[in-house]
Amino acid sequence: MQDQSRLISTVSYITIVGWIIALILRQNENPKSELSLFHLRQSFGLIIISFAASIAQAILVGISLGLIGRVILVCVFALWLIGLIGAIQGRFTKVPFIGDWFQENMRFIG
Repeated sequence: MQDQSRLISTVSYITIVGWIIALILRQNENPKSELSLFHLRQSFGLIIISFAASIAQAILVGISLGLIGRVILVCVFALWLIGLIGAIQGRFTKVPFIGDWFQENMRFIG
């Protein structure tokens, strides 16, 4: 069971397609694990944040502040990496600064 939860958790961080596959796998998981739900919420939040950061970076490049946009994208990548490593290890590792918010506000995922 733990291996399946870790697999679902890890796949959820691999693009939006991986997240959808992980969501489908979790629906078929028996019993449903809290680990996979935790990482589905974390990774979905990161998908939203990375989409917003990409838009911000494009705007910042347009007004000659591309370096700031790159710094934002590197920070988002670091958060993604922290979440991915936690999923691979099978741990409930919250993404710094925004992990609690993801868990509280992504309750529709389940």
